[in-house]
Order: sequence, then structure tokens, then C-alpha cells
Amino acid sequence: MKFIKTVFLLLILLQACNLLAQSPGNAVKLYEMKQYSRAKSAFLADLKTRNSASDWFKLGKIYSLQNQSDSARLCFSKIAETEPRSALNIIAQAISELSSGNNTQALTILDKAQKTAASAKDVNALIEIAPIRYQAGDTAGWINPLMLASVFDSKNVKAYITAGEIYCLLGDRFPHQPFIGLASGRFEQALYLDPGNIQAYTAQAELFILGRNYTEAGQYLSNVILKDSNYIPALKIYGELSYTLGRYDKASVLYGRYMALAEHSEKDLSRYINILYFNNEYAKAIELISPVLAKEPSNAVMLRLKGYISYELGKYPEGLDAMRKFFELRSAADTSKILPSDYEYMGKLFSRNGNDSVSIIFLKKAVEMDSTRNGLLEDISKSYEKQKKYLQAVEFYSKFVTARNGNVAPAIYFSIGKDLLIQANDVTTTADSLLRPVYLKRADTAFRKVIELSPGSHLGYLWHARVMAALDPETTLGLARADYEQALALLEPKADKVKYKNDLVEGYRYMGYYTYLQFETAKAAHDESSKERAKTNSLNFWQKVLELDPENDKAKQAINALK
Repeated sequence: MKFIKTVFLLLILLQACNLLAQSPGNAVKLYEMKQYSRAKSAFLADLKTRNSASDWFKLGKIYSLQNQSDSARLCFSKIAETEPRSALNIIAQAISELSSGNNTQALTILDKAQKTAASAKDVNALIEIAPIRYQAGDTAGWINPLMLASVFDSKNVKAYITAGEIYCLLGDRFPHQPFIGLASGRFEQALYLDPGNIQAYTAQAELFILGRNYTEAGQYLSNVILKDSNYIPALKIYGELSYTLGRYDKASVLYGRYMALAEHSEKDLSRYINILYFNNEYAKAIELISPVLAKEPSNAVMLRLKGYISYELGKYPEGLDAMRKFFELRSAADTSKILPSDYEYMGKLFSRNGNDSVSIIFLKKAVEMDSTRNGLLEDISKSYEKQKKYLQAVEFYSKFVTARNGNVAPAIYFSIGKDLLIQANDVTTTADSLLRPVYLKRADTAFRKVIELSPGSHLGYLWHARVMAALDPETTLGLARADYEQALALLEPKADKVKYKNDLVEGYRYMGYYTYLQFETAKAAHDESSKERAKTNSLNFWQKVLELDPENDKAKQAINALK
């Protein structure tokens, strides 16, 4: 069923693409959207029924952009057959010279073309000249043909849009010059003349994004999509903006539609897979990655994404295999391109594959590269715990607490206390050493914090009681009494006695033994009143133990001793 849905979706998207290419007048629209392969097909189809010099010219430009010079010259030759006096003939010659690297000759030819176009008041030809002059190296004079075009047709929006686009190119080259502002001014002029012009709207939105004016950029792009839901440049830019703002569900829809309609690059595919990853669409992402890696098994970007997504899908062996290959490629080529997240996922994948000692190495590297990933300190601690290296686990839990200024879940303090208690009770290391009371004191502090943060949970009291019991091994001081009493007060109202059986039995046993010692003390002191009270309390606790665990020998022995 999933496969059928996928095929059905692909058919719909292909149909949308075909409609976009076949609709009348869409050749020029596709050309303006830089969808050159589809525009080429559309122009070729149109030229079968009409002989247009402008179409031959644009088709020649596409072939030139695709480095198909012979095909470009053939198309350019058709211009002369269609409109012998058109300035496009001369402009085409300049493009051919430019393609051959003859910039000076191209500019000389463009001077002639500009005069011819001006003489004929050919606004479209003048607009075509401007970007070619810029490409040929004329970073100052390119504006002149556009100014002439505006003189001949003051309401020509294309002249302003072209000027804006070239100013944007200059802004990239010379970021400290006011070219971006000039570009914005041209796009706004275009919108003044044509308030619904989606090309100008989209271009202006890009500049807003450049200036981090994301709100206005979003409004502009939203208007474009409302006017034309298939406008490819806006879909891409709006998708990327949504991704930047962390609106991954919206980014997925917009960028997904862009990918369905556009001639996209590998970079676009990587961006889309990233969006799917952040939107938790892991299965969809892996479907896109697999065919790429089948053709290019050494594609480092796709290996990285496969590693990340395989981890999220729980496919840990596959993810580790992908990340190993990724690191081999990066180590051989350029280690500066290894990201903190690469070390993070490699570490997590090693852990999930049962190799925590290696996992720790990678996780530490991730934190070293990016201190904001301090959440990994908890992962490092857990890896140490799995290796039963409790002091190291406590060390990194403590670093995690410090990194978060103490703002961590009660479970972190609980883990610190538990690991310290385990270490203190380890007879092979610290049971008889001077360090044992040190560990118990630190565990005491940790469990007190658990109680403070989570007073409604019995666990803090129960484990703190265990620490107190370890500090009072003979139970003569009753250090654990208050904690066990509080733990039992929280446990006894719970309906599921089976689930909490062991914890209840532990509390009742402690209290039974503690009150039994009180009985013995009173008995030795011949204090009959205290003796009977202690006996009653102790019997009560041991009876509760037997109710939960009828075969409990300790309880039976204690009851017999109290008779």
C-alpha cells in the first residue's frame, strides 16, 4: 500500500510538471525561472508552430549556458532568417564571443547592438544587452541600455527587474557598497508599476531575507504563492526561509513542491533531505538517499544523512556502517568538514551497537567542538554506567549539572546518587576505604536534591534511606527511619501493590527491624510499656512483609523472636 501511494504521488507530480511545461506561454516563464531544460523543450515545441526571433534567441542562450556552442550558433542563425534587422542578431554574436572568452570583442559588438536597438527603440533588445555587458566585465556601463529602455517605455517592468538582478550580483562581489539597496529600489519600482509582479515580489523577498527581515520576506512570499502556487523560485526561497525559522512542517510542504516541479541540484536534494530529517520524515528521507548512494556510494553528504536518519529509524548497524564510510572519506579528504553532529551521531551509533568505550571518544569530541551540545554529557555518563565505571559517570553527570547551571531533571541527581551509592557499596574497591563515607555523603546530597525537586515521588526518600542505612549499618541510630516512613506513606496508597512490592517490603523490613531493636532495648531496661509498644509496632511491620511475601524467612524469624 505504501508503495502504491508513493507511485501515485509521483504520477501526480509528473503530471503537474508536464502541465507546467505544456501550457501556452510557459516557455518564457520557465526560462525566467531558470528551468532551462524544460524551457528548452517548451521553446522547441513552440518553434514548430511559430517562428519567433525572440524564442530562437532565448533557446540559443540556453544552449550557450549549457555549453552546447554548436546548438547555440544554430539557434542564433535562425534569428537572421526570422528577423534580419533585429538587434538580437548582433547580441547573439556577442554571446558567442563571450562564450569563447573574447570579452573585449563581445563588448565592441554590444556597442553596435546597443546603437541598433536604440535606433529602433527596441526595448526588449536593450534589456537583453545589459546582463551580457555585465558578464563581459562592464561593471559600470551595463546600466545604460536599461536607462534607454526606460526612456522608450517608462512602464517596462522588466528593465527594473533586470537592473535589480545585476545590482544583486554587484552586491555579492562588493558587499560593502550600497548595491543591495539599489537593487531593492529597482524591485520596488517594478512593483509600483506592476503591483502583482511575482518575479519582483520574490526578488525583494530574497533581499529581505539577506537583511534578516524574515517577517516581511514571509509576507511577500506568501503573496506570491497565493498568486501562483507553482512559482518555482518562491517555493524554494519560502521553503528555505521556513527551514531557517525552524518551521519544518511548512518547509517540507514548500520545498517538497519545489523539488517536484524544479530542475534541482544535488545541493537542493541534500537540503530537502535535511528538511525531512528535521521534520521527522525519516522514511521519506531514506527513500531519497538510497538511490543516490546506489549510484554514488562515496557521496559523503548522503552517507552523513543516511547515518543520521538510520539512527533515528533505529537501524543502528546500517547507520554505523554509513558513518564509518563517511569518516573514512572525510579523514582522507578534509577533516575540517567534519561537524560536531557527525561526532555526536557516530558516538550514539557506537553506543547503540554495544561499543560504549569508543562511543565516549566521539561524544567527547562533539562537546569539545561545540560546548552548546552539553546534553551529550548525559550520554557520556550513561555510556560509563553501562561499563560500570561509576565514578566517571558521576564526573560527567556533574559536568552536565554545571553546564546547565543546576537546571536539570531530578533524574540526573538521582543517577549521581545511585552511582555514588553503588561505588560506596562495592566491596572490591571502596567498602573498607576512607573514600566510602565521602561517596555516601555526596550521595546524601544528591538524593536530598531529588527530594527537593520531586517531593511527591517515593524514590528520592527510598534511595536517601539506603544511604542513611549505609551510614548506620547496625541501625542503632535509626538514621534511615524518617525517609523510610515517608517512602511508605507515599507507597501505601498506591493500588498496584505488585509493582511496588519490593520497595514496600524493604521499607517494612527496615521499620520492623528498627522497632525490634527498640523492643530489645526496652526489654533489657525492663521498660514494660516501651517494650510492648515496640513489640506491637514491630509485629505490625513484619506482618505486612508476610502479606506481600508469605515465604519471607526474615519476617518469620522476627515474629518468632517477638513471641
